[in-house]
Amino acid sequence: MLTIFFILLLGQLSTSDTDPMDSMAYGADSLVFNITDENLTLIGSASLEHRQMSIDADTIRYSSLDETVRAEGNVELRDGRDSATEAALIYHIPTATARTFSTTSLYDGAQYSSETVTMLSRNEFNLTNVVFTSCEKDTFDYYFWAEVMKVYPDDKAVAKPIVLYVQDTPVFWLPYAVFPIRRGRSSGFTIPTIGSSSRDGRYIRKIGYYFGFSDYIDLLVSSDLMEKTRFQVTMTERHSLRYVLNGRSRVQWRRQFENSRDRWLVESSHTQELPDGTMVRLTGNFVSDRSYLSETQQNPQDRMEGQLRSWLSLSRGIAGGSAQANIKYTQYLDALPDTIEYEMLSEFTAPDVKYSRPSSPLFGTPSNPADQRIWHSLYWNISSHYLTEKTEWEDSSLYNAGVKLSSGLSGSNRIGGILAVSPWVKLTGTMYDRDLQGNRMPGWVHNSTGVSISTDIYGMFSTGIAGYSVFRHTVSPSISTSWAPDRYYSTDGSLHNDDDADSIYYRFSDFSLPSSGTVVSFSLLNVLEGKRLQRGTITRNTVAELSLSSSWSPDRETEEFSPVSASLNLTPARWISSRTNASYNGYTGKIVDLSFTTSVQLTGNDPTMQPDSGFVLTPLSWRLNLSHSWDPSLLGEEQSLNKLRLSANINLTTRWSLNYRAYYDMAESDFISQDYSIMRDLDSWEAIFTRHVSDIDTGFYFRINIKAFPDIKVEQHTSSF
Repeated sequence: MLTIFFILLLGQLSTSDTDPMDSMAYGADSLVFNITDENLTLIGSASLEHRQMSIDADTIRYSSLDETVRAEGNVELRDGRDSATEAALIYHIPTATARTFSTTSLYDGAQYSSETVTMLSRNEFNLTNVVFTSCEKDTFDYYFWAEVMKVYPDDKAVAKPIVLYVQDTPVFWLPYAVFPIRRGRSSGFTIPTIGSSSRDGRYIRKIGYYFGFSDYIDLLVSSDLMEKTRFQVTMTERHSLRYVLNGRSRVQWRRQFENSRDRWLVESSHTQELPDGTMVRLTGNFVSDRSYLSETQQNPQDRMEGQLRSWLSLSRGIAGGSAQANIKYTQYLDALPDTIEYEMLSEFTAPDVKYSRPSSPLFGTPSNPADQRIWHSLYWNISSHYLTEKTEWEDSSLYNAGVKLSSGLSGSNRIGGILAVSPWVKLTGTMYDRDLQGNRMPGWVHNSTGVSISTDIYGMFSTGIAGYSVFRHTVSPSISTSWAPDRYYSTDGSLHNDDDADSIYYRFSDFSLPSSGTVVSFSLLNVLEGKRLQRGTITRNTVAELSLSSSWSPDRETEEFSPVSASLNLTPARWISSRTNASYNGYTGKIVDLSFTTSVQLTGNDPTMQPDSGFVLTPLSWRLNLSHSWDPSLLGEEQSLNKLRLSANINLTTRWSLNYRAYYDMAESDFISQDYSIMRDLDSWEAIFTRHVSDIDTGFYFRINIKAFPDIKVEQHTSSF
């Protein structure tokens, strides 16, 4: 391919008004120029350069009579990192035709060779006895051979016949083939996957065609034919323009043989920023029936999906705030008619409009800090929400609409440089299309207020524990209180008790009802940080973090104090971490909630491992990830959760590697899933064997493929799904 590029460059010289040799730099051990016929001969280490291209040969001759360039003996062409070698090259400048002999070319990490390359025009080349491989050995592990090939630069190559050789043994034959050779994306047929499974029988998957329309949009149309179960067609489209838009769509249709049933799926997503700053987001997910995902998708996570969400969202900044308009539809796939009473089937909201302005100074901020006054620390915010929502159950439906407006005022000051005091007040008003009695346009207005106080206390001490030179302990206590009156104003101007709100107004989405009471919250955060010096570099690490919290409310009928919640995070080293969460009820004297999570990540090198042959300067690597989650059932109502996840990888040799993953239920003493993979490096090829076992899918997968061209492979796949 480099040879063709160089010939094209020479062809550009024929259109110049100047002497072709005047635009080149050339040199040799000996240079002979015949004044009479103006012939030039470069002998011995001859070289000729033009721009980034260069040619080296034993002899280079230029004949002015027929305007022909001839290079002979160890001819080498170079263009940056690519190169080509050949026995000889002839180029006729007036007709822009050329021929090379015994050409070998390195291009994009692959090696091409041909007996002859003939340039018929700038856009058409003929090659004979062509060999192609990505193998770097002197004796090829594999190669493709074609008797003749026609190349159209920056378009395609047509070859016939095509034979795949493995160790000089022919293993595959095609009467002809068309290869796209455009830079970047290019259209072409996909290579199918052939295998079998206990459910589908023998199958051929991913038979299709890829349309590379441009650098910004493409389309893949593929089909699957399963001997026992179905025929399926899938169309996947992608589009992307950097900083402007991106998205994808997938349409899937299948015909099931056992019941002649047609089923389908549509998925689409699109994100685009308009010139005025408006952001558009679109997501659509639809299926022909509720069991489509659970019965058809190979990915276990897709099979367990219980909801399908579709929405259209428009958002942009307005007047220092953020505005958003949404249309949303949610379908609950797990809802089965005639099984559970009052089971929700779907939700539809349109329109759903929100506007919010974050906290900003009420009186502005002076440029001179000396002019700062207490009122300059006052901040205000505002948010609004208009929503219409329709909810469908198995035997009924409900439509609601409402608008909500909230605004707050807050301040923040540090007293004596120690205590941070932040008071706040909030006013909320809500109006509905109707109330529970059918009255039109009811609404209410309610307020609340509160204050929070916090501080930080630091302490540092030197130590030599675990390699840390200094520890810093930070204690951050805080207390906050909030209060809301037990009365609210209705839109008729009268006061009502908040206990009556449940019998008057609807409650849906984030449209809550006015509530009263006093709540005092306490929290205490302890953070222990360590600093160590390693190899001249200072590193800091959070070794431990303990948080405690609780609340008190005199309005609670029982247990005015809430359980004390505690969370402890320990990271004594980068390779291990643990988290403990617990809640303690002081009235019963019992721990009501407890969970443990531990994670270990180990990597290293084993110098005792030896390769298949030769000497390795660096030891072979291994990796181990282990995580354990334990949630004991303290109340005895449910079985405790005790799960262990393990993943390990080790390079047994420079050519063999082993991967293992397991998900184990320690409470049931049984594996949820596990799989292991063995990989073998075969120089130009690679082989992988994977065995997977789970309650959902059990089987194995085996593949041998060319590393440079993964789609050229031999594979076998069997599974229970």
